[in-house]
Amino acid sequence: MGYLKYISRRLVYGILVLFLTFTGSFFLLFIVPGDAAGALTTGGEGANLAAALQEQREVLGLDRPIQTQYFDALWSALHGDFGISFREKVPASTVYFEAFGDTLRLASVGLLLAIVVGLAVGLLTQVVHLAWLRELLLAVPPLFVSLPIFLTALLLLQLFAFKLGLIEPFGDESLAGLVIASLCIAFPGGANIAQLLAVNLERTMRSPYVETLSNWGLTRREILYRHGLKNAVLPVLTSFGTTVGNIFAGTVITETVFSRNGVGRIIVDAVNAKDIPVVLISVTISAAIFVVVNLLVDALYPIIDKRIQVA
Repeated sequence: MGYLKYISRRLVYGILVLFLTFTGSFFLLFIVPGDAAGALTTGGEGANLAAALQEQREVLGLDRPIQTQYFDALWSALHGDFGISFREKVPASTVYFEAFGDTLRLASVGLLLAIVVGLAVGLLTQVVHLAWLRELLLAVPPLFVSLPIFLTALLLLQLFAFKLGLIEPFGDESLAGLVIASLCIAFPGGANIAQLLAVNLERTMRSPYVETLSNWGLTRREILYRHGLKNAVLPVLTSFGTTVGNIFAGTVITETVFSRNGVGRIIVDAVNAKDIPVVLISVTISAAIFVVVNLLVDALYPIIDKRIQVA
């Protein structure tokens, strides 16, 4: 019963996050000056423009009180309907899921590279014997964590597109283009994993039980892989949900810089056009992915580490 209560509490927190994300996104769009009617109305002036704007607002339902629009949008979203895109004139879900596959590929490759590189660098800090190389491995992760994704994206674009000519500078959908673009989100994600793993491995390998195992005849490498890694990886698992969230958030900037198709592009276009239904479904599903991953991590953590007591 304690475990079920623990999961239920985390589920309630996740639902609250989704609600606040939806609500905040909705009202933030109304704080920004202008609306979708203005973006869709062109070619008029004076009284004609005012009449056209009013007509467009009535068509889009923007002439209603904001609280009415909010509760209608919330009720529809609870039934899986985010409305019709103001700009594309098709269901917002269609606009979103047509682009979601491209973003999922980019995020998946970035996450895979982040895990592989992060774990490798973290382990190498305990394996290498050269002091200068070990210090270098410990210094690199903080550097990449602090680098903004847009700066990394611009540097990679300049190097691989304009200098080396390995990819097209705009909208390259090849495998090489996918991997290079994914490096933008893999670097900070992998650096965070490497940093956490290195610090916790260092602390773990100095624990009293390591000396005991060494006295029993186990080599340092055996202790590292069979015992140390299992204990040191738990904090990395805890931060995995945040890493996934950051990687999906980073796809917005990456897709914009590399001119790739995906959710990031449609979010930027939807925000500029005040396309409320597309913005709401994009932000809500992104938040849902973050919530689900964190819920899975929370569910697995007590199972992996039996020392954790849940109530």
